[in-house]
Amino acid sequence: MRPDETDVTVKLLSESFVESMKLPDWYLPLVSYLVKQYLFERRAAIPHAVTLLGFVKWKDGGEDEGELAGTVEICFNKRGANDSPPTPTPPKDSPYICNMTVNKPLRRRGIGWNLLKASEELISQMSCVREVYLHCRMVDSAPFNMYTRAGYNVVKTDSILVLLLLQSRKHLMLKKLPVPTNDLELEMSGSDPEHVQVGA
Repeated sequence: MRPDETDVTVKLLSESFVESMKLPDWYLPLVSYLVKQYLFERRAAIPHAVTLLGFVKWKDGGEDEGELAGTVEICFNKRGANDSPPTPTPPKDSPYICNMTVNKPLRRRGIGWNLLKASEELISQMSCVREVYLHCRMVDSAPFNMYTRAGYNVVKTDSILVLLLLQSRKHLMLKKLPVPTNDLELEMSGSDPEHVQVGA
């Protein structure tokens, strides 16, 4: 995420958080403020953590960069880890994928899959640790199915007591990435460059 892409990223993440937490729309300015502060703080963690953006380029779109389709954050190691990660807590010394969202009108088009695969490819290049973690809320069946199809397995689930804190229960999921054998394997691993571009 470049500095000039911060505002569109804040908008996308804020709308997603308000939707997922079932908050009234009037919470959007507050959530946007908090997300913007979070993203500025996370920029200090580069290169130990990055935010990737995915853009959709329409065939008749000309030379523009396209429409922001989704975003995902990657923490590569302990220095890039969040200070207060959600529970169940992932190991701080392992790569962690979080805050993935896709623009609502563009969902169910493979964008989340491409963001996930781009995250895994970047982790393979930036980290020697092959165990990658992420969280998935128990109520989110579509993302859960995507993560399972991608090879992630549940390693731990929140206690039912988190409901007392008005939080959704979450699964901590793990995938062991294969060790890439060469650069060609990294390039051939599944994104469709005609439709989705992902960049840091």
